[in-house]
Amino acid sequence: MLCDPARAARVEALAADLRGSGAFDVEQSSDADRLLDLCGVGVVYADWSGPITARHAGSLSDFTRGGGGVIAAGSTLASWAAHPSIVDLAGWSPDGRTVSCELVVGSADSTDTAFRIRDRVHILPDAPPGAEPLLFAPWRYTNQVVAYTRRAGAGQFVYVGLAHDPEVYREQRFRRVVLRALHRAAGIGDERATLGVGLLGFGALGAAHAAAVAAVPGLELRAICDIVPQRREAARSTGARVVGSATELFDDASVDVMVVGLPPVAHAGAVVAALEANKHVVCEKPFALRVADCDSMIECAAQRGLSLTVFQNRRWDPDFVALRRTVLAGAVGEPFYMESFVGGFGHPCNYWHSHAPISGGAVYDWGSHYIDWILQLFGAEVTAVRSVAHKRVWHDVTNADQASVEIQFSGGQQAFFMQSDVAAAPKPKWYVLGTAGAVVGEWQLRTDTVRGPDGELDEQRVRPTDLPARVVVLRPDGDGGVHRETLSLPARDRLAFYRNLTGHLLHGEPLAVPAMEARRVVAVMEAATESAARGGALIELTV
Repeated sequence: MLCDPARAARVEALAADLRGSGAFDVEQSSDADRLLDLCGVGVVYADWSGPITARHAGSLSDFTRGGGGVIAAGSTLASWAAHPSIVDLAGWSPDGRTVSCELVVGSADSTDTAFRIRDRVHILPDAPPGAEPLLFAPWRYTNQVVAYTRRAGAGQFVYVGLAHDPEVYREQRFRRVVLRALHRAAGIGDERATLGVGLLGFGALGAAHAAAVAAVPGLELRAICDIVPQRREAARSTGARVVGSATELFDDASVDVMVVGLPPVAHAGAVVAALEANKHVVCEKPFALRVADCDSMIECAAQRGLSLTVFQNRRWDPDFVALRRTVLAGAVGEPFYMESFVGGFGHPCNYWHSHAPISGGAVYDWGSHYIDWILQLFGAEVTAVRSVAHKRVWHDVTNADQASVEIQFSGGQQAFFMQSDVAAAPKPKWYVLGTAGAVVGEWQLRTDTVRGPDGELDEQRVRPTDLPARVVVLRPDGDGGVHRETLSLPARDRLAFYRNLTGHLLHGEPLAVPAMEARRVVAVMEAATESAARGGALIELTV
């Protein structure tokens, strides 16, 4: 990576993604003379605003035409276009630049959602001869090409006309495009590859998994297994092959990725079996009931060089996305205290979720999401866990009626999670205190009306958990009061997890949910279960 010294810190986010992909050894340099000796280099990523000499340009041209890859980002091509050899590689020379403005950038193949950035772009209504567009941005009733790839001899030249503003590197979707371009320039992977997916279990979320897989380019649902005849019949509507034996699914050579959607107690055995059948694995949450099971799965995946991730899909809930952005941006200072809650006063469901030997107990139910959210917000190491459980009303199920968990961090931060089926007075979904303000997630209470067969209107109460919370930021005004701001929420992105999985397996993108992060969640839940069994004893741990 060749970068101006002033931009090196911003480019570090991209460098971290490259290292995380496992496909690249990354070297960063701010010395243009590095272009004079590219022996052993596969791809050059340049974000450079200054001139280079004819000798530098000649070396880069020879490198590319000899089979190397070059990505010119930001103002690099405009700065180097004084050399005919560079223009010959690019097939085009920038001749102007827009004012800085907000741009809506979309991929040429529609494999990803469009993203908004503030940047400058060169006017380029059509890709140069022999080039394939990668990104477009609307500009004054035209679509401008803002990134393309082009063969140059035996190598590849990629133009990325974004990142004039170094803040663009903060946008993950921009970095994703660059990462894929780097893989392409290095000749890694197959852009047209399709991964076969198998679903092991077609329960409550089976249809959602199937729909997401069908909607994401690069994935194809090939087979579904379930032991229940009614669910097998429902699965046939997907068009995939339906079987009643897990062995048939494991032996299916057309299945590259296995989605394990069984109850939590069965996760570890099924995941290891899928890995031993040489499948990449997506495991439903919670990852497992015990850390030891997490470790056995992670070790098996590592030994076989396979990918293992956990379907923590609520990381993309609109209210949590807004909460996380606000906290990580420092809008309320350093977060040091958090309370979170889910529940009400009502009988728990009679499904396996309420049976502790299968589900792990109350802490493992919503806690799989809430504790993951907490660990995403507090980056410090967990040092201790305490939990108290109550069994006072609903004796026909084995889960506790209420479970509360306290998590202590190495920096002294505290976070609490409570799930309750005996709370007539609910608490906010989230209550976060920072050194410069607070964020509250307020439950939305809504009733929908439907017209019955007699023409009368009936009211139906919407479960608060089916709606995103109203996220409110409160900041002190310096005079004893607070400013209150209700955040607008981003659109829900139901395909984000599977797009990331495809990007990881086909293009080397870092996994959004590494297995070790899911292991941390299980470690906290396992410690909480032990603490509750010991009457609320403090359990020390390091995760």
